[in-house]
Amino acid sequence: MIQFPRNLHNLYHFKRDGQQFVADLDIGVVIPVNEVVCDVLNVCGTSETDAIVEILSDKHGSRSEILEVLAFLSKLSEVGILFSSDRSEIEVPHRPDRPKIFLTAGILESRKTTPFLLNVANHRLITGLADHADLYLPVSEKNNNRQEIEEGLRAEGIQPILFRSDRSFSPAKFIPKDCDGILALSPLTIGEQVYLKFNTIPVVLRLSNTALMSHKARNTALERCAALKPSDAFASDASWTQTFFSGFVPDMRVFHHIPYGVDTSVFKPMDKRKCKYQLSQALGNEAILQKPLVGVVSGLYPHETLRFMQKLRSANPNVNYLVIHSSIDDNFTGDACVNFFNIASQQDKEASPFIFNALDALVFPTILGSSPLLLHEIIACSIPTVVWGYSIPEEISGACRFIQISPSLFDPVQLPIEAISRELKLLLENPDGQKRLGQEGLEAVSTYTYEAAIQRILNLFRELRSHPVCQSNPTKRRLLFKKHYNLVSGEIESEAYVLSQIPTPVDLEQAIAMTLLEDHTPMEVRTVLESICRKPERVKKILENLI
Repeated sequence: MIQFPRNLHNLYHFKRDGQQFVADLDIGVVIPVNEVVCDVLNVCGTSETDAIVEILSDKHGSRSEILEVLAFLSKLSEVGILFSSDRSEIEVPHRPDRPKIFLTAGILESRKTTPFLLNVANHRLITGLADHADLYLPVSEKNNNRQEIEEGLRAEGIQPILFRSDRSFSPAKFIPKDCDGILALSPLTIGEQVYLKFNTIPVVLRLSNTALMSHKARNTALERCAALKPSDAFASDASWTQTFFSGFVPDMRVFHHIPYGVDTSVFKPMDKRKCKYQLSQALGNEAILQKPLVGVVSGLYPHETLRFMQKLRSANPNVNYLVIHSSIDDNFTGDACVNFFNIASQQDKEASPFIFNALDALVFPTILGSSPLLLHEIIACSIPTVVWGYSIPEEISGACRFIQISPSLFDPVQLPIEAISRELKLLLENPDGQKRLGQEGLEAVSTYTYEAAIQRILNLFRELRSHPVCQSNPTKRRLLFKKHYNLVSGEIESEAYVLSQIPTPVDLEQAIAMTLLEDHTPMEVRTVLESICRKPERVKKILENLI
């Protein structure tokens, strides 16, 4: 029997004289089909074979008819009609004793919306990982520079797997046999979220703190928290990220702090006076030489950053500021004491060690949206740091002055201007304290290398593979439960979806009943539901609709 999900050719469905046809535009063949065939083709890109049989048997009332259609499609597949190569037919090189790791497609698809520094770090991580594992990455055939991307990936030791992006698809079609793990370095697509709920392959989901500035990104992380399996884990690049999601996972051990590496041969202490002079020349602002220069990483939206800097500048008039990694226009109401440096290109990246070494101190927030990459690189230049936020960063816990604020996943961030000003003043007036914090920070991040990050990821996959795996049985109704922050009510709500080609929202109590009925009697389900919603009539109506 043909196995799904499968990737379809470029198909065109049409009717003529009451008869339905499907044209395979890739090979120039027209096939007469019936309604059952059309239904199979509509869902075969996102569902497994057993699930398709169960779902369509209910719809058409005949299991044998569905099996006959699958046999018909299997014959077409054997001669290359309608379907692309099955994943098991894809020839991919493999070296013994090396793990196979599948990278989700989002790492390429989201490059334009991912911050430059994060793109650079992910590229460095992937190319290093390719030295230790066989990597597989799906690439859309419709990408304008597909050939260039494909050649670049092969040169870096990554096996590209081409797919058509004109239909929704499940990653199941592209994952090699005996895959040891799935690594998601970017937010998941809808198709990936649906598939990863039911697969049994270990999944490591990268939780990049920089990418969690928006409510949308935080909601995506919440959705994954609700759908975690025993073989899943989060790999956060910041030690403080997990604080925000502690109430949404069954066990905090699903979080693993795996920071990106720091190239200490590039980011290292330099002559501060020389670096500060070069910066003043580059900015055309000699005022930088007249006062202490404090770097600021805001982790906030542009308008919030402006408000933060206005308050900080007003409270500390005897300090110059350099706002780092911000796209805000550098015209700060004509104030020469506040300057901006945005790292948006390789040239900016290469200049950053010299600019970081011009700083006398750093103000950094441990909030969602701030960049741990910047924190580690600046500290590697031996810059003393004042940290404000929800939790002290574990990586430099003894190498900074810390200001605590109340944690919140979605509420506006409190700006402790007075406390920051006080700590800055104490730090800048204490040269010995600056030197001590700078040295301790330098020692703390010296162990952060990309090789160490890669080994921790590989070890995490080994650990996850040792967990017991419960094979997901195909059911008539497959459900996905999510949590979502409602901007209007300001509350976190639960949601449920019936999974089909297009996930369909369903009432939460009804979704619970649908799930429980798979393994429990109606009376047992009724007892549970009544204890949850305390509305017997509503429970009765739900069960009547399902049974």
